[in-house]
Amino acid sequence: MKNTQWQYLLNSIFILVLGAVLLGAFGYQIIKSEPPCPLCLLQRLGMVGIMVGCMLNLRFGINMSHYGLVLLSACFGGTVSLRQIGLHVCPQFETFGEPVLGLDLYAWALVVFACSVLATSLLLYMFGIDKDPNKSKPQKGLLIQLTLFYAIFITTAEVITTFNLCGFSACQG
Repeated sequence: MKNTQWQYLLNSIFILVLGAVLLGAFGYQIIKSEPPCPLCLLQRLGMVGIMVGCMLNLRFGINMSHYGLVLLSACFGGTVSLRQIGLHVCPQFETFGEPVLGLDLYAWALVVFACSVLATSLLLYMFGIDKDPNKSKPQKGLLIQLTLFYAIFITTAEVITTFNLCGFSACQG
């Protein structure tokens, strides 16, 4: 398998894992009948931004700017997660929701963002970016098409559900 094929596969796996995380949070929200807090929505936006960067790699070819979007989105989401963790560390603020496997969802989000930075850094370190744009043409495999559909479906479901819960105002979590 060539380096670019590995990168396409790893970008696909990246999207599938992030989609599973978003689906898990989505399911938790529905099962517990808890609307997402505004900071949770911003964290989900960061995860969607990471998925968009990976989708751009799959659709238009591996590009440094696409990985830049992934890293910026991960830094944004991680900052929001740290803000929420900082708010709930103070004793006068109560936590939001029930912990999952011992951690609150916003703490898990920080783990996801840290792993995203690590994974992107490893991708860049192991494979680098080809200077020749013709080497990094997008592939049109079934896995890539399904991955793109999966990411678009999850993002659309999140947007529609959030709009139904909150309308044009901030959710009150």
